This record gives sequence, structure tokens and C-alpha cells, in this order.
Amino acid sequence: MISVTAWEWIGIFIGMVIGGLAEAWGISNPEILIRLGTWKDRLFVGCIAIAIAAGALALYGLSALGVAFHWGVKPDYVVGIALGGAIFGTGIAISGYVPGTIWMALGEGRRDAIYALFGGLLGAATWTVTYQTAFGHWLVTFMNLGEITFVGQVDTNLRIGFLVAIVWAAILLTVAYTLPRYKNGKSCLYYSTHKDYKFSPEEEAQHKEAAEVLLEGASMPTGENNVASKVNYNWSTSSKLFGRVMLSVGIIIGLTVVLEMFLHQIFGESTTYSWMVAWLWLPASYWKYSNVVVNTIGWEPFSDIGTLFGAFLASIFFTRRFQSFNNVIPPTWRKKFGASPVKRAAGAFLGAYLMLLGARMAGGCASGHILSGDLQMAVSSLEFFVFVLIFLLVVAHYLYKGVD
Repeated sequence: MISVTAWEWIGIFIGMVIGGLAEAWGISNPEILIRLGTWKDRLFVGCIAIAIAAGALALYGLSALGVAFHWGVKPDYVVGIALGGAIFGTGIAISGYVPGTIWMALGEGRRDAIYALFGGLLGAATWTVTYQTAFGHWLVTFMNLGEITFVGQVDTNLRIGFLVAIVWAAILLTVAYTLPRYKNGKSCLYYSTHKDYKFSPEEEAQHKEAAEVLLEGASMPTGENNVASKVNYNWSTSSKLFGRVMLSVGIIIGLTVVLEMFLHQIFGESTTYSWMVAWLWLPASYWKYSNVVVNTIGWEPFSDIGTLFGAFLASIFFTRRFQSFNNVIPPTWRKKFGASPVKRAAGAFLGAYLMLLGARMAGGCASGHILSGDLQMAVSSLEFFVFVLIFLLVVAHYLYKGVD
């Protein structure tokens, strides 16, 4: 059995890799997740599907060969996970952020991420207080099925788990391959079977609009025929999620999460908010949830610092999207609610508040549940993802109704 436990500070470098690559994807921009909610740009779904598929194959394959991992399957307390996922998805629709992308957006120099950070801290604090009540206790104990995966308990049936992981990966890769990235666009399957196909004027406009969204407010020009130009006008805006760059980034992120599980723990980013709350407002000496967090925290604070720093470096030297904390309002939000910085600050704060409340209620977020959890084939994480996606789509549909 091969087993390793690394120092916590190594999490900084893990966070830098994921933060830098995710910033290159473009998901530190809240408009990208808002467009996911309106089903206009499905980048996040496709890329995460690729990362989960690659990670699941590596995790269960290596486990079956005798490599030990620090598993982190979340318990499935059915009602609490569902409610947390619903609140989380609602928060994403309003703010355009998940816990990890707030840190990335701060690294990218986005002003509304400052308000989102404070909203997230208040949301985490609300769960700390709620956890102390009879209702909070009921949420995490009622219909609690424990830490279960698609094949049962965490550390059993690993060989069967690898076979199931193959099926799970095939399903996810099929989704990424057949789901068109853009609304009314074409999928990788279409491009593969129509190799001489040329973009229609509408598709060309979609690519151009996506690049403009990523670069809006950037204080650093990309120039011509350099890496930044290729990133923003080709790689990050590509319809082909199975193109070499997009596919490689997804695989690298999935394998990085597996590496993190080998070294120390799963990749998660919302626990840091509760940890900060415990030290700032709600001490572990009295608040039960703060006590749990302070005594079980791993390298999440280090990996969040790394996520911020990785996004900062990528936005300065690679994508050239650094915002210098200018007043940049996401286009979909701006079309619906206007260009008022006060309204956007309120939306970022409220959305992040709900999003972190839901994340801590469910025990994880887009990183700890959707990426790390579904990579481990955790039942709780699949449930969480389903409720997040449903409420993200429904709330965004009504919130941004009438916006092109």
C-alpha cells in the first residue's frame, strides 16, 4: 500500500494550478456562470464533466492497484443536501459566483468579488448559528445515509468501483462530447462528423461575444498573435470542448484533484469561510460548528490562497484579463438591472450569502461536492449537483427573463 500525507502548505501550489487553469477557462468571470444559468453558455458543465471523468478513472484505477488516498466523501443527509443544493443554485444565479471563483475573481481584480466575499462570510456565519439549533441538527441527521458512493462504502469494492468509474466516465465524456457549448451552437460530435464545416455568422458572433465578455474591463491589452490573444479568441471561447487545449485543461484539473487526495485531502474551498468566521466572530469555544471546523480544517486556507494567487498570475501574465478593480458589471446583469454599481454590489453580496449558506448546509460546494465529490462517485454529491443545477436554471430563467 502506497500512502503519503504531505504538509498543509503544499496546498498553496495545488490551489495555484487549479486557480490558474480555471481563470484561463474564464469561470472567475461571474458572467460565465450567469450564462450557464440562462443555458446560453454550458462551458462549466462540459469542462467539469471532463475533469470528473478523468479524475474518477485515475482515483479508482490507482486505488484498485493499492494506492492509498485521503477520501472525503460527504455524508448524504437527504433533506439537508437537497435544501443546501437549492439555496446554493439560487445564490449562483444571482451572484454568478461559487466559493472558489470568488477567490479567483479577487485574484483577477474584480470589484464585485469583494462584496461577494463579505456576503459569503455572512452566509457561512448564518449556518454556524443555524447548526446550533434544533432545525440545524435535524437537517444533518434526518435521513442521513452516511458516507456512501455508487458502489457502497468508501473503502470497499474498489475493483468493482473502477468498473463503475469507467461507466461513469463514459457518461460524463458523452455529455461533454454531445452537449453544444453555446445556445443554438454545435457539439464536438457534430464537428467530428462534419470536418469541413465552417462557422455560420451567428456562431462567429457567439465566439466574438464570448471573447468580449472575458476581456471587458481588462486594463491590459492582449496585443496580436501572442498567447493572450490565442487564449481569449480561440481556446477559452472554443465550441470544441474536446479540442486539445480544453480537453487537456479538464484532464489536468481532474488529475490535480486526485493528486491532492493522494497527498493530503480532497479539494474544497467553502470550509475556509466557516474557518474565518470562527476566528473573526463565532469562536469555537461556544459555537459547535466552529469547533468542528477549527478541529478538522485541513489545507483549505492554503489552497484558497493558492487559488487566488494562481488566478492573479494567470490574469497578469497569461490571459491579460486583470481588472484592476474597475467597476465592471456582468453584461446579463447589466441588461436586466442596469449599470448601477450599488445594485451589482447588493446582488453579489446577496447571491454569495445564499450560496455559502447552502454550501455549508450541504457540507460542500462546487469544489468539495461537485468536483471532488462526483469524482469520488459520492451519492450525496450527485444529489447536490442535481438540485444545484435545477435551481440555478429555474431561478436564472425568471431572474433574467427577457434578456437576449
